[in-house]
Amino acid sequence: MPEAFIWEHAPAFLARVDNLNLHGLHFQHVELCERRAWMYLHKVNFAQWYTRVQTGAALHDASYQRDHSVRGLFGLAPDRIEWDECIVYENKGTGGAVEASSNQTAFYALMLSISTGKQWRAFTHVLSSRRRREVVLDAARLQTLWDASVRLAQLGEQDAVPAAKKIGLCSSCSLAAFCGFD
Repeated sequence: MPEAFIWEHAPAFLARVDNLNLHGLHFQHVELCERRAWMYLHKVNFAQWYTRVQTGAALHDASYQRDHSVRGLFGLAPDRIEWDECIVYENKGTGGAVEASSNQTAFYALMLSISTGKQWRAFTHVLSSRRRREVVLDAARLQTLWDASVRLAQLGEQDAVPAAKKIGLCSSCSLAAFCGFD
């Protein structure tokens, strides 16, 4: 039986998430690149036209059938939930960008923990290796998510696109041409 979930920042975090309409990808993007996070917050997204994203989506859809019990969760779009065990899963094509994907998966576990009052566990399932990686929702991860939510609120209020430096992920980003890093 999962233990009770208590976090002093839960009401404020939930209010911020609700006010900004934050989703799991926001927490992934802010870890990867603030420009990418800003674009996503401001509804600028080129992913649907990017071949790599289309290929990844097809692999994702072919690898595992999406859990239909996740429909209607308002901002939560994990790939699978084991409701009885209080475990949430997020599928990723490769094992890269560990912190970013872990933050996305942890966001789902945190929102379910807040909503149910039970401690949820989280796993990132890496499709290329068929392995799963546990994402522990401990004090450090809660602080990371809190800090990310604060930064997302700041980026949401910012009118100008933030500066960005070229990083290793730029070559695989759907925004690379926009940023001039293609």
